[in-house]
Amino acid sequence: MALQIEGLTKSFGKVKALSDLTLTIPESSFTCFLGPSGCGKTTLLRVIAGLEVAEEGSIRLSDRDMSRTPPAERNFGMVFQSYSLFPNLTALQNVLYGLECRGWAKPERISRAMEMLDLVQLADQAHKLPSQMSGGQQQRVAIARALAPRPTLLLLDEPLSALDANVRAELRGEFRSIQKELAITTIMVTHDQSEALEMADRIVVLNGGRIEQVGSPFEIYTHPKNRFVADFIGNFNVMQVGVAADGAIEFGSQTLTAGPDAKGMDLLGIRPEAISISPEPLDMGNALFGEVTKVRFLGNIQVLTVRPDCAPDQPLDVQLHGPEFIPQPRDRICLNFGAESLCGLSQ
Repeated sequence: MALQIEGLTKSFGKVKALSDLTLTIPESSFTCFLGPSGCGKTTLLRVIAGLEVAEEGSIRLSDRDMSRTPPAERNFGMVFQSYSLFPNLTALQNVLYGLECRGWAKPERISRAMEMLDLVQLADQAHKLPSQMSGGQQQRVAIARALAPRPTLLLLDEPLSALDANVRAELRGEFRSIQKELAITTIMVTHDQSEALEMADRIVVLNGGRIEQVGSPFEIYTHPKNRFVADFIGNFNVMQVGVAADGAIEFGSQTLTAGPDAKGMDLLGIRPEAISISPEPLDMGNALFGEVTKVRFLGNIQVLTVRPDCAPDQPLDVQLHGPEFIPQPRDRICLNFGAESLCGLSQ
């Protein structure tokens, strides 16, 4: 069932956490709320869960208005960053707890709890206490507990942020596989861009209680709508440009070839990996000569900072992969990129 959010406004004192926010969460989708601390993403999740009440607006699941429905009656599963397991109960007992509260018959709830533990690959750990399990295992138990009552919506509040990098990477794939298998509508709050890009069907970028952009990971990454999204999602070169009398786009003293979405824009953006380097211009549409000012070694990638001759006050980053030749500071190179790699950005 699709979740429809209309005109939500929520304040804490004089601080407006959500401002007239409208959004539709498609049925069976995995949606990530992404943004910096204080952007409103957790407040939005808590309002959806019923843990906070908005001053204005509505939340509808299919045709049912959930805005004033108590949390216990919404049948939403929720998983927190801190696991929130009962330390004195085994993994099985933790999963059983929610089913007992909902009045499931004992044989049915035991069968369902074991089914969920098997889904998260912990059936053999059913009788262990949380203290006897790793952080990743505890979070799997929390997922099993949230899914056991067959919720209509699964809400994840930064569920991986307390785990180390290797466990986070492993659980990303597991959580996504479970969501796809069950086809359950899922919303996850995260501040981790790579997490959102890997896991989500749709990303909602929030800032200051407002939605900056909604789209697929590919859309958000390749065509950010404005400077905030461009700066927040990965590394992005933002170029201040001018428009000549004939409509040509000028980057400093050089004319650029760009796609139709860049026409008339004061800002253009390009990803560092979309730029190729060479001693002389390549046939890619745009070629800028410049001087390398910095080289950063980041393991599997190298990042060059280049001062273009045409706009020396606007350095550009170039991202190179693999063991190819890496220029050094003060080397002169040519930056090459196609018109389709440039996107127009609003302020």
